[in-house]
Amino acid sequence: MCATTYAKDYTKKVWRFYGGESRFVDAWFSSIIRSVRRTQFSLLCWCAQANSEMYVSSFRERVTLPLLLFALGSLLFVFGCRAAPELPAAPSTPASTTTGSTTTLTIWHTFTDQRRNTFETLAQNFHQVYPDLVINPVYVGSRDDLTKQMNAAVALGSAPDLVLADRRQIAEFAAQGGLLPLDKFINDADLGFAKEDKSDFLGGALQLGQFPTLGNRSYGMPFDQEAFVLFYNADLLKTINVNRAPRTWEQFAQYATTVTKDPVYGWAMRANADTLEAMLVSRGSALLTDAETRALFNERAGLASLQMVADLNEGGVAKLAASDEKAQREFASGNAAFYLGWLSELETLQAMQKEAKTDFEIGVAPLPQLDPQTPWLLTRGNLFGIPIAPQGRTDGERARNAWFFVRWITAPTQSAQWVRATNAIPLRASTLQFIAPDLAKNPRFRQIATAFDGVLPDLAPQPAHSYMDRIEEMVAGLWLQAVEPKANLPALLDDAAQRVNQVLAVKP
Repeated sequence: MCATTYAKDYTKKVWRFYGGESRFVDAWFSSIIRSVRRTQFSLLCWCAQANSEMYVSSFRERVTLPLLLFALGSLLFVFGCRAAPELPAAPSTPASTTTGSTTTLTIWHTFTDQRRNTFETLAQNFHQVYPDLVINPVYVGSRDDLTKQMNAAVALGSAPDLVLADRRQIAEFAAQGGLLPLDKFINDADLGFAKEDKSDFLGGALQLGQFPTLGNRSYGMPFDQEAFVLFYNADLLKTINVNRAPRTWEQFAQYATTVTKDPVYGWAMRANADTLEAMLVSRGSALLTDAETRALFNERAGLASLQMVADLNEGGVAKLAASDEKAQREFASGNAAFYLGWLSELETLQAMQKEAKTDFEIGVAPLPQLDPQTPWLLTRGNLFGIPIAPQGRTDGERARNAWFFVRWITAPTQSAQWVRATNAIPLRASTLQFIAPDLAKNPRFRQIATAFDGVLPDLAPQPAHSYMDRIEEMVAGLWLQAVEPKANLPALLDDAAQRVNQVLAVKP
């Protein structure tokens, strides 16, 4: 019997002996589980640092017996019971009419370079474990190419078995009746996620594939996700005796102000909706309501964010660049201490560094938070969708086999392979145990783990409303208005929110 299961059963017996009810034990254990998830992350971060016997000896002398026992119990729980939930048995696979022995599942994707190579390797690994299932990854080109080909394939009834697309594409395909809802697969008694599996995902991870405008059903299973992060000039911060990224927006403003000394300034800003949206998420808010029916950015979090933008701009601490590329070059040239962007922009920033002949260390960290103990990350990336034939004529067994592959590739061990190769977000807490050795040698993992201080973040998706392009244009315009002298920020936000609400009220 698992150590944690035994402990829980024993605690229930003791509780009943003293007249208690077992449901209170369940609630108590749920709170312990949440604490253990944080402890797991803290222990992994500590293990990355504890690379000398002296450090270990010092640790042993300082740790009390109760704390050590709790840590050992946490490790038993995390690594023994639920760190890597087992996969269900593969579904029965009918013989293919073409090969007579195998079923081939085709997946359309847009991955290139390292992502493409890693994905194809994982597909081959899957076939080695399950010889009767062949995975055929097909690169279809750019995002626009995928959209065009999927729309045509849905109309003609020739869609692939699986598609990897971003959240807005998944919403578009589903709205056209081109995708199967995944709820029945997620909750399937044999192939679905058990309770311990669901609790293993980071907060909000499974919700990345849910769509409020589509009956709140799940049409996507998250796989390749990246975060909107803070890039910082680590060498520049050291000149003001700061050795880590700011954890709060107050610290961010303080560091940016302190480092500003002509020609260097604090923050290279860019006028886009993503940046403001990420700032809202870090403050516990969002661009739109969960139902995507009303704007939220004109409330307290939005006003606080724009007020900081206006104040730092007025003081010469932050400067709004004419374009995204200009903001990136300002940071890469060493002119600005901070730049906010998607993690995938790191390669672009490094390339621009070489052009500018600068060699400072580019630090990567989560965005500053309103409350660092409850961090939030804005995410984007690819999700799996299972296409449906016209009039619902879907081969049930093929769909179950497709879901089984999704289930397999999003399991902790495969997820760790993907994270190592791509720097994607580990979507499951148990994945951390498999990438723990990488913390010591991968500076990006180490920087982000240190910045979180052992607290696992919750994930927030970008809205997938069909009119998001128009809405983001309106939101991006707020940056130009906020840096105008003596701008009336509440009025600007309310006016923009009213216009966004009018767009949301239009039926697609």
